[in-house]
Amino acid sequence: MNAWGWILLLALAAAAAAGRQLYRYPGGWKFAFAPEYDGARSDLDSARSAVRGLERAAQKELADARGAVDAAASAYRRRVRNAEERVAYMSDPGRGGYRDELGALSLYEHVLAVSTDDFSGDLPLHEIAVRSDHTRMASHLYLVGPDGRQHLVTYAAADIAEERVRKFVVDVHNAIAAAKSFQLDRPARLRQAKADLHRAENDTSEHEKARLRLEEVTARQNADLRISAARQDLAGAHDRWQELTGRRPH
Repeated sequence: MNAWGWILLLALAAAAAAGRQLYRYPGGWKFAFAPEYDGARSDLDSARSAVRGLERAAQKELADARGAVDAAASAYRRRVRNAEERVAYMSDPGRGGYRDELGALSLYEHVLAVSTDDFSGDLPLHEIAVRSDHTRMASHLYLVGPDGRQHLVTYAAADIAEERVRKFVVDVHNAIAAAKSFQLDRPARLRQAKADLHRAENDTSEHEKARLRLEEVTARQNADLRISAARQDLAGAHDRWQELTGRRPH
């Protein structure tokens, strides 16, 4: 920016500052700027500051109290939602989390998903068995479903290494053990989840505490005469300025 640009910028800033001063202290240049009216301007500023300070403090206190109510309500809904999700999961865990996959088999936390030419579906881990054997040409997995039917899945050695198949079988065995343990504990966990949900639904203490706090703040502010008194003082300052200048300030 060249020198003229800076001069123009400074002139605009000075004009804006002067305009703001004239707006705050209406009546003409001398009332807005002359030193002999410093006292009158200070009187107006003090009254304005008193109202502004009290109103801002009251607004902040009220906003904080309302925010606490909203936060408590959100926390309550979150606790209930989490408890509901826990009950739903224990009632019907579904597949559970994904663990691994190998060709036509996908291992989840609670099921082994199968997609072969002769069978497609989910086998519950706690009700199945799996074994494998390996030749130089291929690895064979034998799955026994809940109904006793067997399913054969073959992996050519040229496509999938034997070590990879063995690792997957180990993962399935471990998942079966974990699934059986889960199913054994599931009735007790479901009862606990339902009890936790009942407790979460009935625990409204934090929300009630925040609500009572909001009512107390609202009632106290409604009975507080300081803001109305400060506004009356500001009206008086406006009157004095108008008597002095012929213009009533904003």
